[in-house]
Amino acid sequence: MLRKITLALICSICIAAWGQLNQHQVDAFRADVDAYGAAVKKVISSDRCQEGINDFTALISRCEKDANYSQKRLASYYRGRGHGYLRLKQYSSAIADHLKCIDLLQKSDHEGLADLSDAWYQLSLDYYYSNKQADALRAADKCVETAIKYYGPLHSTTLGAYSLRSNYEGFFNMSDKALDDRIACFEIIQKNIERNFTYLTANERAAYWEKNLPETTVMFAFAHKMGVREGKFTDTLYNQQLLAKGLLLTAESSLQRTIDSIPKLAETYGKIRALRKKVIDGTGDINSTSETILEADRLEREITTTANGIGQFMNFLSTHADDVKGKLSTKDVAIEFVDYRVGKDSTMYAALIMSPRWQHVRLLSLAEKTEIEQSKDNLAPLIWEPIIRLLDSEISNIYFAPSGMLYQIPIESHKLTNGQLICEKYNLYRLSSTRWLANNRQKALGKDAVLYGDLQYDTSIAELTADMSRYPTGITRSGNLLKLRGASNAMGLQPLPATKKEVESILQIFIKSKPSPIKTESYMGIKGTETSFKALSSSNKRIIHIATHGFFNDEKATSDNALSESGLCFAGADNKLLGEDIPLSVNDGILTAEEVSQMDLSGLDMLTLSACETGLGNITPDGVFGLQRGFKKAGANSILMSLWKVDDEATCKLMTEFYSNWIGKNMTKHDALEAAKTSVRTDKEHSQWQDPKYWAAFILLDGLD
Repeated sequence: MLRKITLALICSICIAAWGQLNQHQVDAFRADVDAYGAAVKKVISSDRCQEGINDFTALISRCEKDANYSQKRLASYYRGRGHGYLRLKQYSSAIADHLKCIDLLQKSDHEGLADLSDAWYQLSLDYYYSNKQADALRAADKCVETAIKYYGPLHSTTLGAYSLRSNYEGFFNMSDKALDDRIACFEIIQKNIERNFTYLTANERAAYWEKNLPETTVMFAFAHKMGVREGKFTDTLYNQQLLAKGLLLTAESSLQRTIDSIPKLAETYGKIRALRKKVIDGTGDINSTSETILEADRLEREITTTANGIGQFMNFLSTHADDVKGKLSTKDVAIEFVDYRVGKDSTMYAALIMSPRWQHVRLLSLAEKTEIEQSKDNLAPLIWEPIIRLLDSEISNIYFAPSGMLYQIPIESHKLTNGQLICEKYNLYRLSSTRWLANNRQKALGKDAVLYGDLQYDTSIAELTADMSRYPTGITRSGNLLKLRGASNAMGLQPLPATKKEVESILQIFIKSKPSPIKTESYMGIKGTETSFKALSSSNKRIIHIATHGFFNDEKATSDNALSESGLCFAGADNKLLGEDIPLSVNDGILTAEEVSQMDLSGLDMLTLSACETGLGNITPDGVFGLQRGFKKAGANSILMSLWKVDDEATCKLMTEFYSNWIGKNMTKHDALEAAKTSVRTDKEHSQWQDPKYWAAFILLDGLD
C-alpha cells in the first residue's frame, strides 16, 4: 500500500530566516505563511480542493513577480498546487507543477535541495496514477537517490523512498527488485533500533517500534503475493521475527539483568520502581502524578545510557538467523510461526522453518485465520502435518515460537491424522522467540523455593491488616475476577482442597532432593497473602509454585490495561469479590500482572502457575499481555501455566508428577512435564483423564534447561 500523503509532505516553508529579515519583509512573510496554510487546508479538504488550487495559483502569480523571492518557498507552492491537481485526478497539471517544483529546488540552496526527495516522491505518484509505469519508477529511483544524498542511508525519508519504490516494483511484477528494496527497508529499521533503543525510555521504545512495525510486517504480504518460498528474503523474514517477537519485553529484561549486576544502577532502578508504583497506585493528584512520571522518565533515561556503556544490554538486537542456526544440531529445527494480513479481510498463518541442513529458511503457508478458528481443538493436520512433510526423518526436536491465536492453543499436544499425539513423535519446545536459542545466557540462578496453596480466601480484613505489619510492602489496585480454578459463588471463592495435597507432596520432593535438600518455604491458609508474595521481590528465589485461582478478564482487557485485568487470588480475596470496603492501606488479596511486573524476581528459574487460564492475555505483536508478561518482566525464566479452566485433582496429580520427574529424577523441565501429562492421561483410577481437557491446558514456556 502506498504511503499516505500527509501535510508534512507539502508543508516546507522555512521560518528560520526571520531573524535576517526587516519588519516589512517579516510581515510579508507572515502573510505568505498564513495564505499558504489556508491553501493547504483547502487542498486536503474533500470539497474545497479547487479553492485551494486557486489560492496556490494566486500565491505563485504574485511571488513569481519578485525576483528575490525564495526559490524553496515558491517550490512549495507548486508542490501544494500539484498535490491538489493529483487529488482531482488532473494528472498532467500535477506532473507539470511537480516538475516545476523540482526545477526550483535544484536551483535553490542546500536547504532546498534537501526537499528534493519529497518532490520526487510526489512526482512518482503523479506518474503512477496516470499509468506511466516507466516514469513512476524513474521518479522513485530519483526519490531514493536524493534521500540517500541529502539525508543519509538510515533516515526515515530514505526508508520511505525505498518503501515507495518497492511498492511500485511489486505492482509492476518486478519481484526481485521489490524484495531487495523491502530488505533495505528492514535493514534501515533494524540498524536504527540497534542504534537508538539504548537511549530511549520504555515508553519511547514502544512508540518508536509501533511507528516502524507496519514497514516490517508488510514484508510477509509481499512474500505471499510473489510466492516466495526460500532464499535471501525468507532469511530476512526470519530476522524480522527475531527482532519483532518480544522486542520490548526483551529490552526491559536485558536492561534489568545489567542493572542487577551493578549496585549503583540497582539503587537508581529501585527509585524508578517506587515512582512507577506510585503512579499505578494512583495516590497523587494530576500535577504530582505528572511530576512523578517525568522524574521516573529522567532516571530511566539516565540508567539506560549508563547501562549501555557498561553492559551493552541491547546486544540481543544483533541476533540474526545464522546465530540461531549455529545452535541447532542435525536433529533440530527452529520454527517461527507468523500471522499476517493478505487483502482486506484475510489473515494468513505460516511457518518460517530453519534447519541446519538447509541453506535458507523456508516459508510455508499453512491456513487462514478462519480455518484455525474452526479447527482450534486439533490443529495438527493444518499446522504440523504440512511441516512434517518437509522435515528429514532424523529430526526429533522442534523449537517453536507461536504467533497470534497459536499463543493460546496447546498445539504441542494435538493429534496427528494417524492418531498419534505430535508430542509423542517430536520433542516440542515452546519459546517466546527462537532468539532464545542463540542468546539464552542463563542468569545466575536464585536459591531455595516457595510454595503457595490451600489458601484461605475468606481471611478477614482484620487478619490481612495484621499481616501487612509483617512485610515491607505497599497497596494494590485490582480488576474483576473471572474464570477461576474451581468455581466461585455468592459466598466467595471455592476452596481448593487438592492444592493442600499438591503443596505438601511437592514439599516432600524438595526435602528429599539429591544431592542436597532444597530449602523451601510454604504459605498456606491465612499465611498465603498477597503481601507475603510481594515480599518475595528481590529475595532471589529459584522456584516459585502458586496453586490458586487465576483470572483473565477478557471482556475488559485491552492493549492498555491487559496487565491489570489478569492475576492471581491469595488469602482474603473474598473480601474484594464480595464487595467489602477494604482500607487503601491493605493488600486486597488479588495480585495483578501489573503489580507483578513491578517486582524483582531476578534468579527465578522456574515459575509454576497452577491455576486457571494463567497463560491467557491480550495478544499483541510483542507477545501475550497477561500474567506471563508480568512475570517475564519481573525476571522469570521458565513458566508453566494453563490455557483454560483446570480440574483441581488432575492438576494436583500433574504438578506432583512434574516435580517428581524434574527434581526427583533429574529430568529436563520439558521431559518432566511430558512424562507428567502421560501419567495423568493413563491414570487407571481416573479413566476420564484421558480427555485432553484434564492435562493439555498446561504449557511450558522457555523450558530450556
